Amino acid sequence: MTDTTAVLLPSWYRSRRMVQRNLLVYKHAWTVIFTGFFEPVFYLFGIGLGVGALVSSVDGISYVSFVAPGLLAASCLNGAMSDGCFNIWFKLHFMKTYDGILATPMRVPDVAFGEMLWAVTRGSIYAGCFLVVLLVIGGITGRPVLLSPLAVFAFPAAVLAATSFSALFVCITTFVRKIEDFDVVVGLVVMPMFLFSGTFFPVSRVPLIPRIVIEMLPLYHGTAMLRQLTTGAVDRTFVLHVAYLVILGATAFAVAMRRLERALIK
Repeated sequence: MTDTTAVLLPSWYRSRRMVQRNLLVYKHAWTVIFTGFFEPVFYLFGIGLGVGALVSSVDGISYVSFVAPGLLAASCLNGAMSDGCFNIWFKLHFMKTYDGILATPMRVPDVAFGEMLWAVTRGSIYAGCFLVVLLVIGGITGRPVLLSPLAVFAFPAAVLAATSFSALFVCITTFVRKIEDFDVVVGLVVMPMFLFSGTFFPVSRVPLIPRIVIEMLPLYHGTAMLRQLTTGAVDRTFVLHVAYLVILGATAFAVAMRRLERALIK
């Protein structure tokens, strides 16, 4: 490995210090971490179980089992957005936290990777808790929500989705110039993606042109990947979903590192 390559790559040892710092910051306000977890749970009860009582089945499975993996992916998205967007933006533009951090041996790639790891951690916590909720609902109702033994792989798949989403939001944050821009991110990007990524209805029944657009969305691939695992309907498209998320995450993180370097090293 050349010296140039070494400079461009983050250090795991230094990056984990960013995660450690965030843990210390949230030590006395840990309840804040779980605020984004409840929204998908409310959708699960209100739409999955509520509307599901009026729907016999979707694609041969109960409606709650159909909706659950999409909301699991949305849990990862919520965690990634909370710390990949707002947390980083305020540190970068208001608190100037990174100016002090970069006075230490930490480098910009270490900071970017460490913040992404923290966003992944939050998204993974949401995913793990949501899976527990699904197991509890199945146990209480006597009708399992997770329909396949392959569901044991849903958590690592959710971590992959959270990683991709986190890198994407860190990248988006580097383009946000003022706090009002987040209204555009949430209102015109996150919310439409949540509603139209196949969480609440089968994408296969959508007309061709809208379907092509939907299949370009990151949340669609996270939802489809998790749905295949939780229902056991795994096919060759599973590899495509995984590849999409890996490529998106790697590309977004590379762009985020470059743009953070321009913003912080002046």
